[in-house]
Amino acid sequence: MLRSFPVALILRERECVVIGSGEEAAARARALVEAGARVVCVAESPSAKLLALRDEAIVELAERAFREQDLDGKWLAVLTDRNAELAERVSSAAELRRVFFCATDQPEHNTFAHMALARAGLVTFAVSTEGQAPALGRRLREELERLSSEADLASFSEELAELRRRTPSAERAGVLGRAVAHVAFQGRLRVRDEP
Repeated sequence: MLRSFPVALILRERECVVIGSGEEAAARARALVEAGARVVCVAESPSAKLLALRDEAIVELAERAFREQDLDGKWLAVLTDRNAELAERVSSAAELRRVFFCATDQPEHNTFAHMALARAGLVTFAVSTEGQAPALGRRLREELERLSSEADLASFSEELAELRRRTPSAERAGVLGRAVAHVAFQGRLRVRDEP
């Protein structure tokens, strides 16, 4: 099995397209906007959430079927509707244009897979199951969010960033190394129901 190459894309002001009509399309569009992307949504029958994103000028919305030209000039495309024929069509068009593409729950068409993200201030945990076990990725994300919240990781990461800014560069490795020396996971990971 081929392994993916995880990256953290900087999408600020880059155009992306989300194809799909439902709640998931709205969620993916919002996540891309939160990453700084300019998002165009293409939906024949947009959900209320997609319409709200349009009305709030968060995304641009084309209320029609997908056209291959929708990929022109885009960096990334996401299809959220479970439609194998459309996924194949978008995948082929994306490949020709060198646009990274993900069809939700149809990994055979993808050139990238969404990762489950847990955020705590400056820290982002990304969990990948190569697009094959998304429920596991989602559950691990929930656990990482719980652990991060319990440890107050968000404020700790901000304190470390401030310490880094105040510390002369020649001393940073030692000072910051000591500041994080006590960071550790404790306990164990359980994946099966145990009696």
